[in-house]
Amino acid sequence: MNFRPPVSYCFAGYFEFERRISNFLEIMRINTKILLGIAIIVATVSANAETGLRRDSLVHAIKILEKQPASIARDTLLMFYYNDLCEKSIFGGDTLADARLEQFRVAQSKSKWPIAEALYLRALGKNYDKKGDYQQAIEYYHQALRIMEKNKASPEHIVYTKILLGFVMLNSGNKPECLKLFKEAEPAALQLKNSSHAIWILDFYADDALYEAKSKEDYLKALRFYKRAEALLPNSLIENQIPNNLQGQAKVYHLLGEERLSEEYRAKALEHAKRIPNYFVQYNIYTDYATNALAKENYNLAILYQEDAINAAKSMGYLEFLNRGYYDLYQVYKTAGLDSKALETLELYNVLEDSLKRKEVNERYAELESQYAFEQQQNRIADLENKQLQYLIWALASALLIGILISLYLNSNSRKLRTLNELLSKRNKDVEEALNTGKMLEQQRMSRELHDSVATKITALKWKIEANEAEIESVVYNSVVKDLEKLYEEVRFIAHNLRPLEFLDLGLKKAIENLFINLNKQSKTHFESKVSDKVNTIDKALQYHIFQMVLELCTNTKKHANATKVKLLLTVKKELLLVFNDNGSNVESDTAKAGIGLKSMETKVEKYGGKISFDRHEGFKVSISIPLAN
Repeated sequence: MNFRPPVSYCFAGYFEFERRISNFLEIMRINTKILLGIAIIVATVSANAETGLRRDSLVHAIKILEKQPASIARDTLLMFYYNDLCEKSIFGGDTLADARLEQFRVAQSKSKWPIAEALYLRALGKNYDKKGDYQQAIEYYHQALRIMEKNKASPEHIVYTKILLGFVMLNSGNKPECLKLFKEAEPAALQLKNSSHAIWILDFYADDALYEAKSKEDYLKALRFYKRAEALLPNSLIENQIPNNLQGQAKVYHLLGEERLSEEYRAKALEHAKRIPNYFVQYNIYTDYATNALAKENYNLAILYQEDAINAAKSMGYLEFLNRGYYDLYQVYKTAGLDSKALETLELYNVLEDSLKRKEVNERYAELESQYAFEQQQNRIADLENKQLQYLIWALASALLIGILISLYLNSNSRKLRTLNELLSKRNKDVEEALNTGKMLEQQRMSRELHDSVATKITALKWKIEANEAEIESVVYNSVVKDLEKLYEEVRFIAHNLRPLEFLDLGLKKAIENLFINLNKQSKTHFESKVSDKVNTIDKALQYHIFQMVLELCTNTKKHANATKVKLLLTVKKELLLVFNDNGSNVESDTAKAGIGLKSMETKVEKYGGKISFDRHEGFKVSISIPLAN
């Protein structure tokens, strides 16, 4: 019989347990005012802790609180009581569980406190968890957790919800996600006064260490986790955690060969579990007994113990454990050679296993996590946009204030302001020209690197191939040499056009003319230009952008249009007019890259307040007009 780590034993804490103060509060039940006063103190001082009350005490406390005037303390405590009552009713097998959940839903719907909704969703998730409907369980657990995190709920509620969600993922076969959630919850759990959450985590680590154990050191590692959890038991509100821990230690001692200690701990755990009662521990102990009997080939005794385990699972009404019980009984029957009984039990197991829909649960959880991550990203983007909007408002307000001050100053010092504006305009122009000069110098550097490094290496490679011409097939040789020559020309073309140094000396007209000379040397397409001398008088930054546009159009035509002739007209009057015309095919439709280049040109033209149009009727024609300042 394969050992598998117990799942979601945290539910055991929601049977009929009681905190030390419950007897005191029950005595105070006769005095409504005293109870309400204590309730408000609990809500104010310790609202994050579990109530520790029995179900009947919680019912009575809820009735009293609902008769009281609404207040923050009253409403908060009422939600905690409803949550605790529903959780205990669900895992205690109470027939009133569904009715109490409905009462909780109505009560929380009247509350404006967002955590109230999260508590209700968590209780609803537990209801589906116990029924084995894990897909619904993770839906509600996940919603509850996100509401709690968003509204900064107390660490205890966030920790507990992560633990519940982690156990559902473990039940669905996703142990890595379970471990991830537990690791996230562990630091806060160890800081809480109520140590029950930390005990669940440590006991799970111990169970998992046993499941993965391969040596005595692994057994001792599990025992250390159990001992850490045992040390925290005095600060736990959940009595059921005592037999849980005893049963786990009993299993370790059995694996270590210390049968006396193992039986001593197991007997204590079973006695405690029957008294509470704790069917979860009873299930595990009977399963252990069955495993031991099977190892000794005492099949009849193993069957009896495994049937006891199934009865315990039925008593707790938890489908996951009933499913496991059937699987373990199937293994016993199979080992004992009772094939017909084994097949009957396997069929029961398969029916329950199919109902748990573990694969669908993991897919839905992954979908929820992905959706949550997307929402978080959108929230971060919205926050960033809000901050940017605030900065913009402040900047605009500051600019407005400065504008008012400048306007007042203008009224009395108009001449100084005009001088200042002229100086500022010149400075802006100088800055823009400096930026463009910097860009051209950087392009010059890149050009040198392309020419001196890449082009040189291509030439060397071509020489090397030519030197070995006799050893290479003729077709291959001619193709490679042709491709290298073409690549060399492309690199030279790119390198040359990255360094429009004519801007620094001769201006835009000479730069375009030199570009067309080089293009005519390298291309079958004939390039003609008619450029006005006045283009050298316009703003340097605009000259730079016009050259980039011309270069973009020429490159697209050369690469994609299959044109034989290109004409460029560039004149300057009250506006700058550029007309580029080739007799080739539609550049934009040829390649996506060409389309992107034309879009970039449109953006540049719009920046200067100009207009651009395209005509693809015969060849490809681009017309650009940009107004010029006086």
